[in-house]
Order: sequence, then structure tokens, then C-alpha cells
Amino acid sequence: MKKSNKPQTKLKTIENIKKISLAFFIVTGSIHIISGLMTANDYMMPTSLVINRILDIPFAMTALIYGMTSLHETIPTEKKKIANIVFIALSVLILGILLYINLFVPDRTALIK
Repeated sequence: MKKSNKPQTKLKTIENIKKISLAFFIVTGSIHIISGLMTANDYMMPTSLVINRILDIPFAMTALIYGMTSLHETIPTEKKKIANIVFIALSVLILGILLYINLFVPDRTALIK
């Protein structure tokens, strides 16, 4: 087998995912917090309430992805395969719980007014 003289480059997929998820985390978190404050103060009420309700799952998922990629960088190489399985299972579980809460748990704020 012939060896190549090209230098080997290490893929930095996890680092790139971490950088992108941090940007999405900051953007969705800022918008979600601002819309929550607007909802609490009854400012632009229909719009702020819709934005607040829509961004809760994307905000939670970007936080989860950023957190998991930060943890992934600290794990030793021999244990990364098990960690990947655990991270994926935990992400799917949390997404399922969030979807269940948003779709099947009744909204009590509509009953108060």
C-alpha cells in the first residue's frame, strides 16, 4: 500500500457544531427571554406570546446541543462511542418530553382569563 505525502488533517466537527450551537443558543435565548419579558408586561401581547411559545423547544435543544458538545470535548477518546450513544438517547428523551408537554399538557393561562 502506497503512503500519501499529504498531511493528515483532523476533522473538527464537534468543535464546529459547538460554535454554531453557541450562536443559535445566544440568538434563540435572547429572543426567548425578551419575548417572555414582553409577555409578562403585556406588551405586544399576541406577537410576544406566540414567539415565546414557539421558541421554547428550539432554545432548549440548542442549549442541550451546546452542553453536550462541551461535555464531549472533555471525554477521553476510548469512551466517546458510549458517550455519543448516551448523548443521543438523552437528547431524544428530552425532546420527546418537551413535545409531550407542549402538545398534551393543557395551558392553564387560557383558563384564568
